[in-house]
Amino acid sequence: MRVLHCLLMVLLLCGPVAAQNMDVERSSTGGAQTLEDIMARQAGQKIDDSFRSGALGNPTQAKDIADQLGTLGGVSQSELWRAIRYNASDNSASGSGVVGNVMIQSGGMPWYEFREGPLRQYGGGLLLVTLMLLGVFYIARGRIRIDGGPAGSTITRFKAVERFGHWVLAGSFILLGITGLLTLFGRVILAPYFGKELNST
Repeated sequence: MRVLHCLLMVLLLCGPVAAQNMDVERSSTGGAQTLEDIMARQAGQKIDDSFRSGALGNPTQAKDIADQLGTLGGVSQSELWRAIRYNASDNSASGSGVVGNVMIQSGGMPWYEFREGPLRQYGGGLLLVTLMLLGVFYIARGRIRIDGGPAGSTITRFKAVERFGHWVLAGSFILLGITGLLTLFGRVILAPYFGKELNST
């Protein structure tokens, strides 16, 4: 009897897993994404999204205005926003020219993919290598000392306003570098440990 219970439990637990691994026909889901599409996109792989960009509805099958979805002209909400996403919607803007008609543009995606991939990976490695080389140079060379030793007297080389201007400029560069590093690496370094709220402020 216990063996039968164990076998029944295994079948009940493995059933949903087997169902998830089945290939789903896109036509039966209205062009919806599959789990494989989502996992591939999260892994940074290229996928063929023509099944989404082409599923924009059929205005010739428009319902009567009194029917459900009649005012949409045969296009559902998801198809309408999909058309806007792929710049295939029939919309117009006043006074902005052709550019104003583009509601969602993907012009920055190549830079975003480069920034999230090679720039973060190789740029971070190059930064670490540079810091290591500076440390090795400092250990090997040491501090640069005065050959004859200090003379015992000092002179004013820069005025107070010049030193102030120097450190204002240096401080802005340091702040710019820190914010750049946080923008590039904050999501993968700070967010897992301190939370997304800290990284978003």
